[in-house]
Amino acid sequence: MGIFAGIEEVEVHEKTPYVEAGNYIGEVVKVKSGTKAETGQPYFVVEFEIIESDNPQFRVGEKMAWMKMVNKYKKYFLQDTKGFVATAMECSPTEVTEEVMEYVSGEEQPLVGKRLSLRAYADEKPNGKSYTETEFRLAS
Repeated sequence: MGIFAGIEEVEVHEKTPYVEAGNYIGEVVKVKSGTKAETGQPYFVVEFEIIESDNPQFRVGEKMAWMKMVNKYKKYFLQDTKGFVATAMECSPTEVTEEVMEYVSGEEQPLVGKRLSLRAYADEKPNGKSYTETEFRLAS
């Protein structure tokens, strides 16, 4: 066996940067959910191809990711992911169920190709920690 034996069984891990402050138009290329192997934390992630950007660190044609993880406050994870899916699917948040979330992050990938406007800005929690808040709208 050569040094490349087993190469067919491995996947290449892409390093996709996370959304940072700025205004963007992004096209959905993938939606995933799962559990981080290292921590056991559930996650939901949307990968976008950048169509427009006012942040010079994110150029047109590059990818970026919006990721939410279930941390201490699961409520916020659910609110944020539900809001994103309702916007992307052009439906009422009341129509976003557990089954819908599984569907959009499953094999069918119904959100791929959707273009969304992203407004991301730095915000600060009462404890002084900063984070990036993101608002989504359908792009016209």
